[in-house]
Amino acid sequence: MVTIQAIESRFIFKEKLENKSFITDSEGKSLGFTKNALGNQVVLTKDLEGIEVAIEHCADGTKIFHMEKDSKGLPAMHEFQPDGTEVIYLFDNEKKLEKSVTLKINGDKLTQWYSASAETISQEQRQTGGIIFKMDAHSGEAFIWLHNDGSIDAHGSQKHIDHLVKVFSKFLDGFTGE
Repeated sequence: MVTIQAIESRFIFKEKLENKSFITDSEGKSLGFTKNALGNQVVLTKDLEGIEVAIEHCADGTKIFHMEKDSKGLPAMHEFQPDGTEVIYLFDNEKKLEKSVTLKINGDKLTQWYSASAETISQEQRQTGGIIFKMDAHSGEAFIWLHNDGSIDAHGSQKHIDHLVKVFSKFLDGFTGE
């Protein structure tokens, strides 16, 4: 399992890269080339709006786009894996991981929210099997499984189940968690 710190440290900031080589075309647009600490090839460029992007090419075929800022003006990272999975990592102003969204080729979607207190809340929408809401914290864990037929199973800390019901009330309307 990849840790939050590992994801945050993986984000490429142009100023952290060494041995950059740039080429510039006749219109003044430039491309930079280098390798990162993992030995992966990195291309430095700007998108159509002038936002800096580092494109990391990994040995396993994964491509990771490290964006200086997304539509909200915050850093983001998009990872495209060889199996077709896309993972989007969204950071806050201090470049701390706030949220990740994993999109599988079969249509499954996992969204995870991270807090400074090391709590993680997730919503996993499966094409078959329903939706699973989960909370992991130092003080315990819980999950609520909303099946396709509308039935609900819950397990874990009642405090965390209650929190999940509150956070995901639009999906769990009428469920008390007991």
